[in-house]
Amino acid sequence: MWSRWLIKGPKVTRVYIGCFGSGLGHAARMLGVAGLLTARGASVEFSSSGEVATFIERRGYRCNRLPLVDARYSEAGELLLRETLVASPSILVGAFRQLGRELSSIERFSPDAVLSDSSLPTVLAAKILELPAFTVLNQLNLTGPHYRGSAVVRLFSLALSSVVGKLWELSDEVFLPDLPPPYTISEKNLWESDVGKTRYVGFLPMPGTGELDDATVEFSSDRRPKVFWQVSGPPKTRADFLKRALECAEALADEYVFVVSGGSPTAGRTATQIPGGWSYGWCDIADIYFKSCDLVVSRAGHGTIGQSLTNSKPSLIVPIAKQPEQEGNAEKAVRLGISLTLSQRDLNPAEVRKALNELSKPGYLAEARKLGTFSSSFDAQAEVVRAVEAAANEPLR
Repeated sequence: MWSRWLIKGPKVTRVYIGCFGSGLGHAARMLGVAGLLTARGASVEFSSSGEVATFIERRGYRCNRLPLVDARYSEAGELLLRETLVASPSILVGAFRQLGRELSSIERFSPDAVLSDSSLPTVLAAKILELPAFTVLNQLNLTGPHYRGSAVVRLFSLALSSVVGKLWELSDEVFLPDLPPPYTISEKNLWESDVGKTRYVGFLPMPGTGELDDATVEFSSDRRPKVFWQVSGPPKTRADFLKRALECAEALADEYVFVVSGGSPTAGRTATQIPGGWSYGWCDIADIYFKSCDLVVSRAGHGTIGQSLTNSKPSLIVPIAKQPEQEGNAEKAVRLGISLTLSQRDLNPAEVRKALNELSKPGYLAEARKLGTFSSSFDAQAEVVRAVEAAANEPLR
């Protein structure tokens, strides 16, 4: 990707990147941007929370740790929207604590520009310190206007989305890491927002860092249709999804071969043979499996759907229950003809077999290839880095 774009001229000296601390997708795509910045001579420092901060640190970057501020989830992995809204005062306190930490860290690092992936405190701190600030964001509506909860909860959530939307506009520019209409995956979380300063840049790639292993070679050479099952999302949402993945891999071994990624950045990185294929606690070479597989099974996270699409792979999508963003993403992927969706309660070997068999039909692959070709016409990393560099190298007024 980087070889497609060479820019001559002054280089950024220091860039500070803040990542939302729930789910690894935000950090994964920013690590790709950081890699390009570093290759061009920049010094990069991050901020995030919890296991996401650990994930960033394992990639060799300093990460300033922030208190975790997140939604509420049940033990079964469902988003608890009402409980999240009830907890909003404590979430707000946590956000103010994050802002204080960001002000201190950014002032110490003294960057030329600040980049935020879905981290509002990072943007606010940058503007308080009068620094150029850019945001990468695929959810302008916090709960989505399509949420079908009670009138009170819906009214409160829409009011909160409106207020936060105006705060995002403090950014110098908001990059939407998605395809433009009519192919926008996050349409229900973007299209009904009045946030300005936005620009579609295409999907941001999530580079791998590991090396090929025996599982990669055997998976690629297996004659059965190949399925890459990627577990992702906040920690509470992963356990049951992983359990069902392993059950399906064993039950469907007569027809398919699987690689299952457990999605835990602190787990082992060595492939373990399982009935039906191989399993990783954390897969450093997910990008390779996205290329070599025939079909993907995943959550409805924006980054994962984008990775399936850019690799032209039809996918079976299992949204986190009652999570409006993921439900909206899944609905759009189905309408585009590249995916099917199942609820987690219906995620059993019989239903998965039926869905994988359907996705193996030529029509799904044809649509996935069409959109994959279109998505390859964008270079989101280059667009983001170009804007950050331009702002950082402007003379002081």
